[in-house]
Amino acid sequence: MRDLFRGYYKPTPEELAKIWQQCIFSFDANVLLHIYSYTPETQERFFEIINGLNERIWIPHQVAYEYQKNRLYVISDQIKAYADIESILNKNFYNLRTELFKDYKRHPFLNTQEILEHLENSIEEIKAKIKLAQSNHPNYLEKDDLREILTDLLEGKVGKPYCEDELENIYQKAEKRFSYKRPPGYKDAKKPVPKNYGDVVLWFQLIDYARVQQKPIIFVTDDDKEDWWLKYDGETVEPRPDLIQEIISEVGVEDFKFYMYHSAQFIDYAEKFLNLPVKPEAVKEAREIMLQDSATKRIPIESNYLRSVGYDSSTQVLEIEFRRGEVYQYIDVPPTVYTELMNAPSHGRYFNTNIKEVYSCRKLG
Repeated sequence: MRDLFRGYYKPTPEELAKIWQQCIFSFDANVLLHIYSYTPETQERFFEIINGLNERIWIPHQVAYEYQKNRLYVISDQIKAYADIESILNKNFYNLRTELFKDYKRHPFLNTQEILEHLENSIEEIKAKIKLAQSNHPNYLEKDDLREILTDLLEGKVGKPYCEDELENIYQKAEKRFSYKRPPGYKDAKKPVPKNYGDVVLWFQLIDYARVQQKPIIFVTDDDKEDWWLKYDGETVEPRPDLIQEIISEVGVEDFKFYMYHSAQFIDYAEKFLNLPVKPEAVKEAREIMLQDSATKRIPIESNYLRSVGYDSSTQVLEIEFRRGEVYQYIDVPPTVYTELMNAPSHGRYFNTNIKEVYSCRKLG
C-alpha cells in the first residue's frame, strides 16, 4: 500500500536527511520577492544558504517571470510604508486629541494638555526615526543590488519557457483542474486571465524538469493557501499529499521524492545541513514576513486609478486600494463583477461604471 500511495506518507527524519543530500532545490517567486522585505541580516543569511547550495538550484521559468514582473510592486510597497506609518501616527494622534478634549479637557487632577504634549513629542521622535530609516533605505528603483545578486546566483539555472501552443494547452488543463479543485492553483481561479494559471504553469514546469533529472526535488514556497498545503483546524500540517502523489506518478521513477517547505523551515533546515551558526531571528523573520504577506488579499493591478484589488468570495467583499492611498471595501459584490473588473481593458473605467455608487462601501483605517 505504501508503494501505491507514497505521496500520503510523510518522510521520516532519516528520509528527509537523505533527500537533502541528493535533491535539487527550487524556489517560488514569492520567496525571491520576500528578500526585499528582509532586514540586511536575514538577506545575508539567505544568500549565504543559496551560495552553499548553488550547484543544486533550479527555478521554473514561470517563477523567474513572476519575480521580474512583480519586483517593482514589492519595492514600491516598501518605500510606501514610511509615508503610511507616518500617516497612521498623525491620524491616531488627531483622533486621540479629539477624544481627550471632548470628554476630559478639564479635569481636577489630570492635565490633558500636558499628556498630549508628551504624546506629541514622542510621536515626533518616532517620525524622526522613520525619516532616518527612510534615508538609509536602498533605492532599488535606481540600483537593485539584490536583483544583481540573484541574477548571478541563478545564471544558467532557470528553465525554458513554454511556447504559445503549449501554454494554451496548459490553460485548458488548468480550467479543468479548477472545475474539480485539483491542486495547485484553484485558489487563484478568480484572478484575471492568464494570472490565474500561473501556479499550474509552474507546477507543470516542475514536473517536466523532474522527469528529465529524475532526482529528488525540494520546492520552497511562501504561498500558504490550501491548494499547496494540507490544513487542519486552520493550521498548516504538511504539503498536500495529492500534489506529491501527482509528481511522483508523473515522474514514474521508483525512488523519486518530492517535498516542500516554507522559507522559514528551509532556512532552519539549511542551517543544520550546511553547519552554519544558528540565527533564530532569521527564521522568525522569514515566518513573520510570510504570514504578513499571506494575510494580504489584494493583488497589484496596472491602473492609473486603482493600485490593488482583492476579493473574498465567501463574504462577497471587494477590497480596493486606490492610487492616492485610501482603501475601501465594497459589500455584496458578485464574483462575476470581480472577474469582469480584473479582466476589463480599463480597470478604472469599469470601477466607475459598475461598482462606484452601485454597491455600499466602507473606508478602512
